[in-house]
Amino acid sequence: MRKFVWFISAVMVMAWPALAQQPSAAGTAGATQAQPPAHPITLDQVHEMLQLTGAMNMSRQMLQGLMPLLRQSMPPYVPEDVMEDIQNSLMAADLESAVTHAYQAHLSTEDGTAIIAFYKTPAGQRLLAAMPQILKESQEAGGQLGQQIVEQVIEKHRAEIDAAKQKYDQEHGGTPPQN
Repeated sequence: MRKFVWFISAVMVMAWPALAQQPSAAGTAGATQAQPPAHPITLDQVHEMLQLTGAMNMSRQMLQGLMPLLRQSMPPYVPEDVMEDIQNSLMAADLESAVTHAYQAHLSTEDGTAIIAFYKTPAGQRLLAAMPQILKESQEAGGQLGQQIVEQVIEKHRAEIDAAKQKYDQEHGGTPPQN
């Protein structure tokens, strides 16, 4: 159960920055899906933005940090070379190409020009310099919040979980599944 809590917490940590940027339900009640820009951001602009922000390095660091949690969530019989292959394959994946479509669906060439110009200003440089610490602190706060919520919900359903465990033990000889 603790592995599950930690895995869910890790997912919350990864998702927290994206969730924090989502508009509230009240703000989107009457909104419709925005149309893609007539002149989407170019591949070169996306590349420059990703380079300026260090997004690719941050995502690789986050992936390396999550690998131990992924390993813990896998069944114990998964060989180490398989886990190494998973990590190497994920690290070698062309994430930039994978995310480019999302940028092009939402940002125009004009947006790209303005964003890149901002990142090159003193304020943009300060934001970029502070962003790793901001993200780290946000992820820690999100992870703690996620863990607290999961633990509170589990405690709220403790009797139900205990009853389900007892039933499972009776049906399966008391051996819980390993992961």
